[in-house]
Amino acid sequence: MLPPMAGPIRSLDRGVRDPQWRSRGACPQDWAAHLARLHGGFFHTPAGLRIGAPIGEPAFMTLEADSAVVGLAAGVWTSCRLSRHARHFYAPTLPALSAAVPPEVALCAWRECLEARGAADATVDSYDAGVALADAMGPLAARRQEYVVSLTPGRAGLLDDCAETHRRHIRGGERAGWTLRALAGAEAMPALEAVRAVEAQRGWDLRRWCEDLEDLRRHDWGATVFTAWNRTTLLAAALVGWSSDRAYYVAGGSTPEGYRESAAAWLHWRIMTILAESGLTTYNLGGTSAAAADPHDTSHGLYRFKRGFGATIVACRGLMWRFGPAHLALHRAARWLSAPIRGFHE
Repeated sequence: MLPPMAGPIRSLDRGVRDPQWRSRGACPQDWAAHLARLHGGFFHTPAGLRIGAPIGEPAFMTLEADSAVVGLAAGVWTSCRLSRHARHFYAPTLPALSAAVPPEVALCAWRECLEARGAADATVDSYDAGVALADAMGPLAARRQEYVVSLTPGRAGLLDDCAETHRRHIRGGERAGWTLRALAGAEAMPALEAVRAVEAQRGWDLRRWCEDLEDLRRHDWGATVFTAWNRTTLLAAALVGWSSDRAYYVAGGSTPEGYRESAAAWLHWRIMTILAESGLTTYNLGGTSAAAADPHDTSHGLYRFKRGFGATIVACRGLMWRFGPAHLALHRAARWLSAPIRGFHE
């Protein structure tokens, strides 16, 4: 049985009454306008779903009340061998909501909508998520944290906000005359493979978005591979997605030459300057485990690198809802039956 959700659905204190989620299989034409108004992010866009969600039936969902859109969410429905219908739902991030809607009310209505649609389970990840979750909102995923840099200081201010080690590496790249290139199509994937980003990010299907790479200045959302070069030598690469005024670092890394030169610091600083010049206000450097601040944690190096840009730490947590106990029990039985019998021939 699911735990109760906090807050009533039918009567809200902030002026919005009886919100209802509506789902569409194709991205609505006014999606960009809703994203901008509700401060949605990259993982609420078709490009974000292509990269960060499994292959399935897309769902673009709007929370509507009083003939107005007060929230939006994006996810995919996937099928399994145990049902003729898609019964598993995944969303890379939490909904983007108007300030007039309490998060617990929107999530309660969303959960009811997914259950009514026939979901056996729903996994809501926490990438670039701005909604604070209370324990009463349902079973929560493990805590993680992301590192968000404000782009408002501009080029000089972004450099001043960096740690001394980062500033030294950035100035070294400037003196060496490194160049920044944005890649698309056939050039993009080899660059990510050269820095082993594809291997390091097995949870992202990076090959699916190659045809969707866009020019940052011409579209409301998209993704680009930014690369750092020392003349003809590739040093580092980073896949960055954006929507409205926010950008998110999805995957990347450095070549052996780039590691020796600490090129990643220069690359991310240059990406930030390009984003700021294009009118974006924040750059999310991605996440680590919540324990990364511990010097003994395996993610501590990433923690120091991301914090070195003057980033603010944002706590993130997703949701895991289970609706169909019988269906999920069949999945557990199928996994048990398909597991190898250990010891029989030993």
